[in-house]
Amino acid sequence: MNHIAIISHGHEDLLISSKLGGLLGAASCRIWLKDNRPSAALKAYCAEHGVFYTDASPGLGFGENNNFLFRQIEQGSGFAANDLFIVMNPDITISEETLLAFAEKMQSSAHAIATLNLFRDQAMQVPDTNIRHFPGVLSIIKMPVVNSFSETYDKEKLAASLNDIEVEWASGAFLGFTPEHYRKLGGFDPAYFMYFEDVDICYRSRRFLQQNVHFYPHLKAIHLAAHKNRKLFSQHAKWFFQSFFQFLLRRYLRSTPAHPSSKVRK
Repeated sequence: MNHIAIISHGHEDLLISSKLGGLLGAASCRIWLKDNRPSAALKAYCAEHGVFYTDASPGLGFGENNNFLFRQIEQGSGFAANDLFIVMNPDITISEETLLAFAEKMQSSAHAIATLNLFRDQAMQVPDTNIRHFPGVLSIIKMPVVNSFSETYDKEKLAASLNDIEVEWASGAFLGFTPEHYRKLGGFDPAYFMYFEDVDICYRSRRFLQQNVHFYPHLKAIHLAAHKNRKLFSQHAKWFFQSFFQFLLRRYLRSTPAHPSSKVRK
């Protein structure tokens, strides 16, 4: 079973219109939805279609929200052999066929953490920069050149490959884990309220557990990202810069794969 964790922050219209990212009724997965801005319409929609819904503990950050759902799964149905825990943004659309292929690839290759090829448009012509290199102390100097705090991989060069490719980090918009690997990592670090929690968990996976993120270029999905952090004086920009400097500090000081406040380890 593929356990899909989705966090809504006022995304009820998008989730309902997309039929939960195209996965409503998919036999190969179970959707676990946490509503951070409780919506009666979304709650009723989930109840009608047998989808797990909770609006408990509102106000948590991205990482801790996903940790919350991971604990809900363990306390509820639990994880069986070959199950996956997949973090997915509410603005992702994916077919069940692609999801099945993704899960089969992870299982057959014994990959502990993986992602697929995201695009920003319905025609899947505009690549999403969901795979990147880790930022470092020189990232601030390089920013005017690469127009980003972390350098992206050239997806055009990778597009022809039918094999998986190891990358440094992948966006939390769509990121799959084996439950055991997620436990070893202690889940996402809740110290990151928003942004860079995906960079951090991929970094810990690589540095401490020798498990790189695997990118499957031939498996595609749509990500209609908003990129709110690009508005310089917004709250999102404040969270972005705080998390960026927090990651740099933790990158060089952290000594264990799981953060001390972890609540997903057994």
